[in-house]
Amino acid sequence: MGRKDYARYDEVGDLLKFITSSSVRTKIMIGLMDGPQPSGAMREAIGVSASTVIHAARDLEKEQLLEERDDGYHLTALGRIVAGKLSDTIDTMAVLNKHRNFWLTHDVQAIPRPFLDRLGEIQSYDVVTSSVKDIFKTFGIFIDFATRAQQLRGVSPVFVDQFVTLIQKLLKRGADVQLVITEEVLGELKNKDRTGLRQTLGDSHLGMWVIDEPVRVAFTVTESMLSLGLFGMDGVYDVSHDLVSKHQGAINWGRELFEHYRSRARPLAVEDV
Repeated sequence: MGRKDYARYDEVGDLLKFITSSSVRTKIMIGLMDGPQPSGAMREAIGVSASTVIHAARDLEKEQLLEERDDGYHLTALGRIVAGKLSDTIDTMAVLNKHRNFWLTHDVQAIPRPFLDRLGEIQSYDVVTSSVKDIFKTFGIFIDFATRAQQLRGVSPVFVDQFVTLIQKLLKRGADVQLVITEEVLGELKNKDRTGLRQTLGDSHLGMWVIDEPVRVAFTVTESMLSLGLFGMDGVYDVSHDLVSKHQGAINWGRELFEHYRSRARPLAVEDV
């Protein structure tokens, strides 16, 4: 952060502290994002006294973040923008706080910045962990949900032999499959079975793209689930931990992340193999 950025904080620091130093003021702003509410409804939702809500609302009104009308409290145009940013920050912190060790021990910066900024959209999720007693747990859970997919989108910088079998099974029953792979993974597929790869590429239900840039995130998204894997801080892909979510926000996030990589890749045709 440069001198100019510190100056920007100094300009808004008091307002920032004013909003975040009171949980009631914060909750009022976030609650009003869905529309106006009377003080009684806000009191019940937040779980505080009516006088506490009224006092906090008046403070927000003085800062021109809120205004009271006949039908209740409304966010001003300024308040709606601030509340949106505040909500995004809270959602992101909630995602990170749920499994702090996962985010601390993996190369999170490998996620493209626009999507890292939107991490809060994932919301509810679990981290599936393999152990010495069950070393294939993460892959087993992934296979279980992926085999039922009608639509599958995936990005892979790592070669997994079982994944090839999964794709072939999905295509056989007519599932829509689209994949983005790296040059290294393409090389592995050619070495394993060039003829089989050419035959698979001829399937009308498959779309495959090759990306010629470093990719350090592996994920699969279907119509019902997102499965995300990351590299460890040592630069090695971690096969023992997967972030798994059935939340629609996570699914939408994963679909858009796939489109991000696909837009940067070239289509792979049979004649290219």
